[in-house]
Formats: sequence, C-alpha cells, structure tokens
Amino acid sequence: MMPIKLKRLFSHPILEPVPSNTWEAAAIFNCAAVYHNNRYHLVYRTTDIDASGKDGPFISRLGYAVSSDGFNFERFHTPLLTNKGEQELRGLEDPRIVEIDDIFYMTYTGYRGKTPRDYRICLASSIDLKTWKRHGVVLDESNKDASLFPEKINGRFCMFHRMVAYLPWS
Repeated sequence: MMPIKLKRLFSHPILEPVPSNTWEAAAIFNCAAVYHNNRYHLVYRTTDIDASGKDGPFISRLGYAVSSDGFNFERFHTPLLTNKGEQELRGLEDPRIVEIDDIFYMTYTGYRGKTPRDYRICLASSIDLKTWKRHGVVLDESNKDASLFPEKINGRFCMFHRMVAYLPWS
C-alpha cells in the first residue's frame, strides 16, 4: 500500500472565531462539510466562552459558512441553530450531515449538561442547508458523534455512532 502524504496549505485555520459575534467568540471546531450545487457548505460548532466556563454558561451553537473554492468562506452573522428545548440547554455539538433522496439529514449531539453524561443524539433535516427542521432525540442514551449512512439499506436508515464507555474508576 502506498502511503498518503498530506500537506498543510495554510498556517492558519480556514475559519476562526469572530470576537464581535458573541456566540462564536471563543472557538470554532468540529464542522460538517458538504459539497452541493458547486459550493462547499460548512456547519460548524461554536462556543461563546472558553471551556473553563468562568465567564458565562459555555453554550455551543452551530454556525454556517459557504464557499465556491473551499478556502474562502462567507459566513452567517447569526447562528444557524442555537440551543432550544430541554435537551439542548448547553447547546448543540458535533454536526454530521448526509444527503439522502434530496434531503439533508444532520445528526448532532444535544447537550443538556445537568449531569456528566447528559448528551443525546438528535436529528434535523433540511432541503437547502440553511433552514433546518428539528426532529429531537433519536437515540435516547448517553451517546455522541453519530452519522447516518449516506443511503438507505433495504429502505431503512442506518446510523453509525460512538457509544461513550465509562469505566468504574473514571
């Protein structure tokens, strides 16, 4: 097998926090990327403060950016999705997007934050990547980082996920 060599194109990230946008002032990470209609679409996780939580509640939201070349992105100045409902009190994390039958499905982690393992796999759908309909919790257990398989199998959806294991001494 031939090894793959990766080369860094820039010394800076493609997207960086925007201090004037409170909702994405501290960090941008864990994005979902989709190529659709000759454009690159990113849905990315943001935070309002650093993870120490000393300056506020540390809420994660999802932002949106689009590019024709994959390097220079135009961004929404407001969050694409922000925390809504009991399961998302502390926000939305880890978006993963697939397109099935002309509909975009995004799994994400809904983080309530009332207990150490208080996160669930949630689902939203869209036809344009900008307007999303939430479907709520689809896997009601402590779980993170799920994605739907990009096509149905025998007419049914298939989801990959990473169950978080906790050892008795952790």
